[in-house]
Amino acid sequence: MQDEEIIIRQEAKEFFEHSIEGSGKFNAIDDFHEIKSRLYDFYSPEAKSIFLDEIEKQITTSLQKHRDKAHGGKPGENCSHEKKPVKLLYYIKQELDTLPIVAHQKNVTNPTQERNKVFISYSHLDNEYLTDIQRHFKPFLSHIDFWDDTKILPGQKWKEEIRKAINETKVAILLVSTDFLGSDFISTDELPPLLKAAEENGAVILIVVLKPCLFEEFETLNQYQAMNPPSRPVLKMDYSEKEELYVNLVRQTKRILNGER
Repeated sequence: MQDEEIIIRQEAKEFFEHSIEGSGKFNAIDDFHEIKSRLYDFYSPEAKSIFLDEIEKQITTSLQKHRDKAHGGKPGENCSHEKKPVKLLYYIKQELDTLPIVAHQKNVTNPTQERNKVFISYSHLDNEYLTDIQRHFKPFLSHIDFWDDTKILPGQKWKEEIRKAINETKVAILLVSTDFLGSDFISTDELPPLLKAAEENGAVILIVVLKPCLFEEFETLNQYQAMNPPSRPVLKMDYSEKEELYVNLVRQTKRILNGER
């Protein structure tokens, strides 16, 4: 599969250069339809996912180069040049959500460390969102080891229990908001070991943006694609859209735990 992946990624780079970058199409959806048509050349869902992942990387890199040159590395407010790639990334992300995950984790250097837990990192000020997510995971708790700090029993050493759960985490779901980003405990005790687990031990980071916040300012986090665009946080979603996001979160988590890539 490694040789096949190299070929697919090279195909994606060439397609991006020839058909997407600088295309004369005005609407992002037209470029997306072009990409969708190209996907028919790949038979397996894994191949389609690799191709889309590489296209996503190429668009993201191109967009960041523009931001570095024109806006000091930051998103350009009301920049017409950015509207099309940002929309295109959103369409691609939705398509990737229907395919096996191939790029949400880094290299595994300690494969003997067993990881099977789903860990929720959140600010207690966002507790209402945790309750909603717990509801969506509840039908699957017979075969998903779902953990958040409400599982800590009276008398237990809470920091030790959190550390133990992180050491067993396969999927880390980060519920991002300004309060999450500003939490001293999260930034010092939860995020570093979770990000290290993703970097070295095969854990997977899934991010849900709850409220408007400067998520893009945090380089250790924004390298991971959020489940929903930061411009479309959960707070701005209607009931149906929010439910679909949470269903997809459970779906992605189940795929990861089942070893689907």
